Amino acid sequence: MNRKMIISVGMLLLATAGIIPAQTSFTLKGCLDYAFSNNRSIRMANCDLEISQKKVNEQIGNYLPQVNVSGSVDDNLELAKYLLPAEMMGGQPGTYVPVTFGTKYATTGTLQVTQKIVDPVSWLNIRSSGISGEQSAQSLQKTREDVIYNISTVYYQTLVVSKQAELLKTILLASEQSLKSAELRFRNGMAKQIDIDKLRVSYNNTLAQVQQTDLRYAQLLNSLKYNLGMPVDSVLELADTSLTAASLLFENPPGHLLRVSEIIDYQIRETSYSLTEYEKKKAAAVFYPVLSFYGNYGYNAWRQEFNFFDADKEWYNSSAIGLRLTIPIFDGLQRSSRLAQSKLNLEKARENLSQTEQYIKVNASNYNMRYLNAMENINNERENLRLAESVYRNTQLELRQGAGSTLDLIQAESSYVQAQNNYFNKLLDLYIARLDLERASGTLPSFIQHLK
Repeated sequence: MNRKMIISVGMLLLATAGIIPAQTSFTLKGCLDYAFSNNRSIRMANCDLEISQKKVNEQIGNYLPQVNVSGSVDDNLELAKYLLPAEMMGGQPGTYVPVTFGTKYATTGTLQVTQKIVDPVSWLNIRSSGISGEQSAQSLQKTREDVIYNISTVYYQTLVVSKQAELLKTILLASEQSLKSAELRFRNGMAKQIDIDKLRVSYNNTLAQVQQTDLRYAQLLNSLKYNLGMPVDSVLELADTSLTAASLLFENPPGHLLRVSEIIDYQIRETSYSLTEYEKKKAAAVFYPVLSFYGNYGYNAWRQEFNFFDADKEWYNSSAIGLRLTIPIFDGLQRSSRLAQSKLNLEKARENLSQTEQYIKVNASNYNMRYLNAMENINNERENLRLAESVYRNTQLELRQGAGSTLDLIQAESSYVQAQNNYFNKLLDLYIARLDLERASGTLPSFIQHLK
């Protein structure tokens, strides 16, 4: 068995044993699908939605019949004494005789049923809890949009840095070849030591940039894993490294009219306003009477000895039904103060809603201007990169032909690297500007779906 086969078998055994984690390639669609099931923010938002649904059931249950069973057993260690006129027992008029009533043991058991008939606050609680459920659903949608934005941003950052690293490594390889060629010419007496030193400094600078870019790429992968809800020690590989899908960010700039009512932030504020309205209605509803039905059925027993379980001993039952009407009269103006507060809170909520509408419009306008500016910048930087690459290639050719200088090559390489950095920075600005614009317009989920 040759060495190559031994290494292959060993790697296979390690992977089978689970020591080397299997790689998983993810497109943007794969990242989002994974995150929708594993992202912890989405999981918590789903829990909040379920909690809100349970709260609706809780408020409905508060209006349904309430059935309770209660019971007690008393051991009268010392019975209470009562004073009776002595003349009732043949004593002297005007005097009193202490008398003890009752038994040492007493027990009672009661079944009570109550049903609210008219209770405006309870009805409003049911309705407001339903609106709270709608708000939780909107919060889940908002969380999903935030996750889409965060993952898309980091995903494109990672792709851009990956392409940047590829180009830098190409430049590094060319720089290494130029350095080796200069060293060969130096040994043949056709180059100076200073030329070699300059090329080595340029090579080392490019190598440092490659290392920094690789580090940045690894950090972005970790950030992407965090947003996905993936363990940080997992091996993550991006399947779409061609930027083909991302290039669609250049095309079809949004031309639709902004509909503020479709923006999730506005919808959340609108729902919050509705909840504040119901809080005001509940503050007013406490002034109304509450009518309830009740029914009681109970058993009682009294014993001198603790023999309640004896079948031949007598128990006494009782029952009652009735209506209970509660009319609020005066509570020290507490209800009036709460109603005044709710009116002020409603006014604040109305202003908050208007402010949110204006913020959304301004935000969308600013991001649209930023996107158009990013489009202009990327066209300029693309042309600069093309020119810098052309100068660099021609300078390399001239040096190989003996017509150029080492200094010209270093300057051309430095300009090429700088143009490359500028281009990729502007490219990333364009991606993020488009994502920001789509999110500000409330169209991010559908836009990303189109990219996928």
